[in-house]
Amino acid sequence: LEHVVHAPGALKNPILRRERENFDSGKLMTPSWVLGIVRKEVEKIGRAGYSIVFSGSPRTLYEAFGEKKAHGLFATLLKLYGRRNTHPVWLNIRPETTLRRNSARKKCAVCGLPRLAGANISRCPFCEGPFYTRTLDKPAVIKERLKEFRGRTYPILREFRKRGIKVVKVNGEPAPYRVFASIVKALKLPSLHLKG
Repeated sequence: LEHVVHAPGALKNPILRRERENFDSGKLMTPSWVLGIVRKEVEKIGRAGYSIVFSGSPRTLYEAFGEKKAHGLFATLLKLYGRRNTHPVWLNIRPETTLRRNSARKKCAVCGLPRLAGANISRCPFCEGPFYTRTLDKPAVIKERLKEFRGRTYPILREFRKRGIKVVKVNGEPAPYRVFASIVKALKLPSLHLKG
């Protein structure tokens, strides 16, 4: 979605302009617009036989469950992958940790690779492009997104429980590689022999 709203020429389209303003301010984008784009991409990936992992999606009840005329993302995932292979995971993390981690993120302006946390380098080691801070990673925007999470995303977790769908809760505070190992273990996936 970030690539769509920040694509060259996006500001000429009034819908993309609106969605970019939402994105850059920390507000969630229009749920019906997001669902349309994400569902199409998921269907392409699923039909090609690939697995998919979402980070921070879906973000609203509408995106997750849709309504009578529009199936939500969860129904699409169940259709493509089945209940046995569809697992909502909640990374439980303090707002202070989110603010600290995300405000330190940098991304290469050329190839898109992230700068490793703590790396004291100004250019990408892969392509030598300059690093930049994404609009999402500015402290004011992170704080707005945390508000949006509490008001619009957190209710999805309650709805999963109401529907009898197990949400795997994982502590998101440790180092990211440890969080990843906890997810692998909780989902009983084949071990990747992570050490540390």
